[in-house]
Amino acid sequence: MTSAKPPKVTPALAALVNTTKQLQQQEQLVGLLPPLISYSTDALGMAFVWLAIYNERGKQLIGQGGITPVGEVGLLKQKIPLVPGSLLDQVLMQRKPISLPSLKEEPRLGEWRDAAVRLGIQGAVIYPIVRHRHPLGVLMLGSTTWGETLRGDDLAHMTLLMSVLGAEVERLTATKPSSDPPQASVPVVGHDDPIHHLLQEASRANTLGQRIEALLLALHQFCQPQRTSLFWRDLEQPLYRRRSYTLGKPMGRESQRQPLAITQQELGGCYAALAGGQTVSVSDMQSVVSSTAPLRLMQMLNCRALVATPILMGTEVMGFLTLEKAEPYPWNDNERKLLRVAADLLALAAPVERAEQMLGQTQQAQSLVSDLTQAICDEQDWKRVLQQAGERLAAEFAAQWVFLLSYNSLSQAFDVLLQHPAPRGRDRHPPMPPLQKMDWQLLETATTAIALEDYTHELRLFSWKDALSKLNIKSLMVATTTPGHSLEAVLLVGRSEPTLWGRSQQTLLQDVARALGLLSHQWQLQTTNSQQEQVRSAMLAGLAALQRTQNLERAELAGLQHIMNLMQVPLVALVTWPPGQTTGWIVAPPPGHPKFAIRNEAEVAIYEDPLIHSALMASQADLSTNPHAWLIQTTAAALDPRTREWLCGPDIGQVLAIALRTDPEYEPSGVLIIADRPQRLWSTLHLESLITLVNHMAWAHRSICLVQVLTQGWQTLENLNWYKHRRVEHAYGQLASTCNQFNQWLQQHPEQADPQLRRLGSLLQSQLESLHPLLTKEIWQLEKSVDSAGLAVILKRTLDRIEHWKQKKDLWIQVHNQPVLTLNGDISKLELILYELLLFACQRSPSQGRVDLWCQQLEGIGQGGKALAWLELSITDNGDIDPRLLIDLHHLDHLDWLAPSSLDHPPGRHLKVCFALCQRLGYTLDMYKLEDGRVLSRLVIPLNNGDSGTFELQQLSQPRSPQ
Repeated sequence: MTSAKPPKVTPALAALVNTTKQLQQQEQLVGLLPPLISYSTDALGMAFVWLAIYNERGKQLIGQGGITPVGEVGLLKQKIPLVPGSLLDQVLMQRKPISLPSLKEEPRLGEWRDAAVRLGIQGAVIYPIVRHRHPLGVLMLGSTTWGETLRGDDLAHMTLLMSVLGAEVERLTATKPSSDPPQASVPVVGHDDPIHHLLQEASRANTLGQRIEALLLALHQFCQPQRTSLFWRDLEQPLYRRRSYTLGKPMGRESQRQPLAITQQELGGCYAALAGGQTVSVSDMQSVVSSTAPLRLMQMLNCRALVATPILMGTEVMGFLTLEKAEPYPWNDNERKLLRVAADLLALAAPVERAEQMLGQTQQAQSLVSDLTQAICDEQDWKRVLQQAGERLAAEFAAQWVFLLSYNSLSQAFDVLLQHPAPRGRDRHPPMPPLQKMDWQLLETATTAIALEDYTHELRLFSWKDALSKLNIKSLMVATTTPGHSLEAVLLVGRSEPTLWGRSQQTLLQDVARALGLLSHQWQLQTTNSQQEQVRSAMLAGLAALQRTQNLERAELAGLQHIMNLMQVPLVALVTWPPGQTTGWIVAPPPGHPKFAIRNEAEVAIYEDPLIHSALMASQADLSTNPHAWLIQTTAAALDPRTREWLCGPDIGQVLAIALRTDPEYEPSGVLIIADRPQRLWSTLHLESLITLVNHMAWAHRSICLVQVLTQGWQTLENLNWYKHRRVEHAYGQLASTCNQFNQWLQQHPEQADPQLRRLGSLLQSQLESLHPLLTKEIWQLEKSVDSAGLAVILKRTLDRIEHWKQKKDLWIQVHNQPVLTLNGDISKLELILYELLLFACQRSPSQGRVDLWCQQLEGIGQGGKALAWLELSITDNGDIDPRLLIDLHHLDHLDWLAPSSLDHPPGRHLKVCFALCQRLGYTLDMYKLEDGRVLSRLVIPLNNGDSGTFELQQLSQPRSPQ
């Protein structure tokens, strides 16, 4: 039978067991030192041992003794004040040992650092003596070697030893008589008085908010901190705001205006501890090394000692309670426990508090929107409504700035409708610059307000960054008045510090913006109506002024003055010229400002001046694709120096130019110039109205000029007709007297009268008789007569009249296919027309050229199936003819009578009369250039059509080329 070997015990473990027994046998505190010193020096190799007992009433450590490397033990029995935040205070408050590589290099030990230098102590470890988490004292062990501390088994053995030491110190201090007075500490939570008082104070209030305030005040009275604060979580973001706090003196005004707030991120490790249900307790020096210390919160509260406990609803931290002191302070268990009880009471009220907050926010938002809507409906002064809205919004959002910006489609900028605070005098904020495409899309597609928490680091709304930065706006919210639709106006609130905006604030701002959108839209309609009324009045006045006068100079000045009123510009001028001229002059009313001057005496070369030439070229553009194609818009900087010689005002920036042209087929009669400051922009309404008024001015200008030209021509021709008629009358009278005398002589001397003389007398008498109707019936207008003559007689008389040109140019003139016909009608006018055609053919024909006259009878069917016949007389020659003359002759109905034309002088002037006379007589006259280069003059005469007004040429739709 074998026996089991006893377990092997190491010397270190045996020393620990022996030291433990010795400690448990002691009856006095000083008796604990020999076993501790023996174990520390022999088992652990330490050269320094110091035991001190914690006096909670005096906030000090009372030395019990120990050993040092040099034998100086006087310091080991002194009373050491426990400085809040010192390393010894940290060890006691956190109940955790601290290892130091060099005791004399630790600045937080105060006088122990100097002692370590004298005693030669390097590596050290400080153990708290704790019993049931209640601090009782410290044990400090040290070595003369740098960095030498406990490791491995020594560290584990020392932990066991400190547990036994804590129990023995509690046993010995409890039985030790003390002459000190009892400590005045916080009432023990184990009794019902504090908790009962808390509940009693809270139950006396009527509302939940009053109960919370009463609870905080009771807690503050029990714990006596410098400040007791309640932080409550924001409804919509991870932010904790100090809802209320209690201190010995009233709150400052700045604190009331600016509630303190801290984010979950800024709480750091403290938030994790609070979320775990822990109570965080720190003093000044603890906060340096503790991972759970809320450094940012202590900076905000300006405190050096703080204890915080969470208000939990499930796992969510609804808020937290804090006790604060301006000086370092070791918080005791009673204070922490009482704070925990108050937090648990507040946790019961958290759901109701949150519901009341949400309901209050909703009611406040509804009240604001409702009041604003009612004010819009009731108030006639929209500016006053906007100002009231700005004040309400600034108060609601604690904002330093409130703007309502209206989009200006003309400048693409945003005009300021509302600015709060109100500007002083006329110093209204200038319009916000145009938005970039991405920012425009951002606002146009947003269905709720956009929150920019830190605008200094934002790229959104970058176009407004300079303007808002000048106002020191660092955080803002923006909402459109028409969310999800075309942008009309924008509501903006801004603060001078970065802000975490809540979702309810965004929703409220969007609701207010939608309500203000009605006012903004009404203002835009009012502005548009005012603008349209101003344009309408100016248009009617301008049209009436153009119709009241037939004086060209007065019409020009009146039109320019009303265009100046219409466009609201300081300068309007007209560069005009007579038809066919290349140099124009300037007509302009006095400018509205001396810096918008123009040289009225200057002469303008209309085809050399770039601005005038550009306007003339633009007036030929097609208006179907671009109704503003005739309008030239440019700047003074882009003008040619030749234009700036006469358009010389130094303040001229924007320039408009448009030609006075009624139709592309007609010549322009001038170019209108409009000038204004560099920043001026014109709306589409103004431009369209300008074009309309300029068109009417062009028609009035053309009509007056045409009337003047035609009146002058009529007066000239009337004078000429009177003069020639009287001269022909006089010549007729003298010829008639001579003819009578000649006939009387023939009658008186029949024996001397030669047959030839008798024939000449008869011929002269016949010619005089043919002149009599001309002098009596066709004085001021042509009359249609009916005569008969053979075609051969008519042609012979006509050819006899051009005999001079035939001989002069040695022409070969031949009549082809001459039929035997008798023509009925106004034979004298027919002969003149044939003579004019043959004369022109002879004049343009080259020497020894050929002129052919072709005769041809034509038949056709007229209206009602009646058979009709015509005589076609075609004259061909090889002469040169101006193509423009042919074009003008075929477009008589569309001829611009103000423009220089080939019909203003012979032969075009004579041919124009022939064409008009043929139309009146029922003839058809055409003139063409044939493919072989010959010129064809074609006259068609009706033979059996009694009505000379209308007849049909079914077989003559195209001219037939003579052989």
